[in-house]
Amino acid sequence: MTEISTEAVRRFVSVHENLRSTNAEDWANAVHSCRRILKDIADVLYPPMKEPVLAGERTIKIGEDQVINRLIQYVESKSSSNRYEELVGSHLKYLGERLDSVYGAANKGTHAEVSLEEAERYIIYTYLLIGDLLSL
Repeated sequence: MTEISTEAVRRFVSVHENLRSTNAEDWANAVHSCRRILKDIADVLYPPMKEPVLAGERTIKIGEDQVINRLIQYVESKSSSNRYEELVGSHLKYLGERLDSVYGAANKGTHAEVSLEEAERYIIYTYLLIGDLLSL
């Protein structure tokens, strides 16, 4: 991942430090950092563009704030690879739902109390999701 985004790696180090804390605020910060990590990865894998793209019969915005859309476009751009078939295949909808879930959960870090167990789960999901994206 270091070759892709040193910023994302730096954020993961910070996440780990926050998880070692006994302060719930630090756990919430760790979860919120997952959102930033996903954005860092999206910025590298599928940089934002001002103009929307055509995906099937739909027009998709892929600007700065459309992190999920950009990551899904990245995944779809890899659809001809063997690894894509192994990892994603017909599960693109599931992958999109995972992205939405992890990215949405990261919002919880800014709006509500987060338990240590929740924070650990969100971070693990983020890490696994990024692993899947980078293996395409």
